[in-house]
Amino acid sequence: MSAAVLVTAVITSACGDRSGKVLDEPVFPPPATTIVATSIPTSFPTDSAAAAPSVTAPLTLVAPWVDGAALPDRQTCAGAGLSPALTWTDVPDGTSELAVSVVDLDADQYVHWLVYGMVPLESGLAEGELPERAFEWTNSSGGTAWTPPCPPTGEEHRYVFTVYALGQQLEAAVDAPAAEVLSILDATAIARSSVSATASS
Repeated sequence: MSAAVLVTAVITSACGDRSGKVLDEPVFPPPATTIVATSIPTSFPTDSAAAAPSVTAPLTLVAPWVDGAALPDRQTCAGAGLSPALTWTDVPDGTSELAVSVVDLDADQYVHWLVYGMVPLESGLAEGELPERAFEWTNSSGGTAWTPPCPPTGEEHRYVFTVYALGQQLEAAVDAPAAEVLSILDATAIARSSVSATASS
């Protein structure tokens, strides 16, 4: 076999197959592989809004002071000692009731206030007032009303205000201490949000 015939045979075998089809020359590096879905959707969104997944905003507690700032005197024993105005937004679906706690982090988790039984449609607490359908649990002072912060002279204490969206109604023994009720709130909450504040005297 002549050299010319041999070269032709090699080229033919590199560029064709037994069916006589001409194949593309190999490319290096090989192109990126494209994965084709095996299932085809039967319907398509009609606009971009329909295509975007829905995102639920988180439960958010809002106080009339900047988070971490000093409590107004009217909320402490230095002033009128009124319970603060608090509002919240985006109560999640599935909420059975709402509750609010106020805890002193620097006094062994002293509970100043425990409000519960609020309906999911409730959007906040007015200053010095409770919603019509709300209850107060016994706090660390032994009373049920708001106990205004009053740290010892020369000390600054930190306070955490929390709203809870509960997946079920609060259930606790009638004589359960406030710390135990806080644990129940944490265990049954499907969402919660907190703000903090300080007070000194």
